[in-house]
Amino acid sequence: MPPDLLLILLIVTVSAALAHLLWGRRWVQIPVFWLAATGGALIALALDARLPLRLITPAGVPVLETTLGAWVMLIVASRLRL
Repeated sequence: MPPDLLLILLIVTVSAALAHLLWGRRWVQIPVFWLAATGGALIALALDARLPLRLITPAGVPVLETTLGAWVMLIVASRLRL
């Protein structure tokens, strides 16, 4: 598995787990949170969103921007009535 894909999966999984710990009420929300975090991370990567900070990008993945994109979609998903 390529390191960039592994890093993105790690960011998405940790973000989804933390969001479920904070806002989750039912088990059915775990896959919804994971899909929302994946969508947000991929949108941030596709838009090539970069903050003007000079941070390291391990395996070419902007960690801060990917995490922020995942959390934006997680906040949207947490507001859904599931």
